[in-house]
Amino acid sequence: MDAIAERLSHFSLLDAPGHLLRRNHQRSYEIFARIVGDDVTRQQIALLIALGKHPGASQRELVDRTGIDKSTMKEMVGRMIARGWIAREKDRTDSRAWTMRITEEGGALLLDRLERVEIAQREIVAPLDEPDRVTFLRCLRVLVGLDGCSDDGVAELLATP
Repeated sequence: MDAIAERLSHFSLLDAPGHLLRRNHQRSYEIFARIVGDDVTRQQIALLIALGKHPGASQRELVDRTGIDKSTMKEMVGRMIARGWIAREKDRTDSRAWTMRITEEGGALLLDRLERVEIAQREIVAPLDEPDRVTFLRCLRVLVGLDGCSDDGVAELLATP
């Protein structure tokens, strides 16, 4: 036990990036569920946003645009088709590929929730002042390998209203 105490004397959970990321992940989940609702997931909203910006995208393109892994994407697409939120059809130029689009019902859901999604995103970063929000987002992009990438409107979305 002395060895454990000695080893832990140099370790702090409050300095452990993985621990802090997990806690912030939980916090963002709770904020999203409270503001947006628990009948649609953050990943489903991300997929609807990606399809809204890129109608006719393939499943592979959606994996790249959302960062959702292939197996999760496959299962999620199946559930969202069953719920009537997206439609899938064979690609006219490549018979091996599928393209997807938002259905009317999926579009209505996205329009109904988008303002709440924006509010949730602002609440997630509300404890940070505006310059720190920009730095925070840049650092998050670097950590996931998207340094230098941005999405139109993100800075405006997270600006203090």
